[in-house]
Amino acid sequence: MACTFATDGYMLNHEKMIQQSADIYLVKAVSKKRENKVITTTFNVLDVVKGRDRKQLTISFPDFEYNEKSSHRFMTDFALHNDDKFWKDGVGRSEILTNCETVASFRLGYGYLLFPKFKSNAKGAEIINDTSDKWYQFVKERVEANLN
Repeated sequence: MACTFATDGYMLNHEKMIQQSADIYLVKAVSKKRENKVITTTFNVLDVVKGRDRKQLTISFPDFEYNEKSSHRFMTDFALHNDDKFWKDGVGRSEILTNCETVASFRLGYGYLLFPKFKSNAKGAEIINDTSDKWYQFVKERVEANLN
């Protein structure tokens, strides 16, 4: 049976996701492990955008099969997040499976902006390989504006 509705977390507006996140990190994927149909990725923290200071964190998602021909969708950075499509609610790298679970795929050596509380949000694990990236700059500006 197909998933008919995305979870509230998947569709949460990006402004609210930033406000409601206790922790936001710019990270680099350094290791992956697959056990019992779960992939756990370990990241080195490059920048604590918001929240607790830490050097590493891990994220787990259900393992999933995807079509190699469409796998590029999972590895897009939306042209450094300048693509207007990205800024619509519910648009991001994450994928909703037929059982309504949300997953994201990570490549070793790639950078990501992670929202651990909202890892299942469409925008909760975006690729960031350049600090001039529009999404990274947007999130940093919002966090700094709310701290002042």
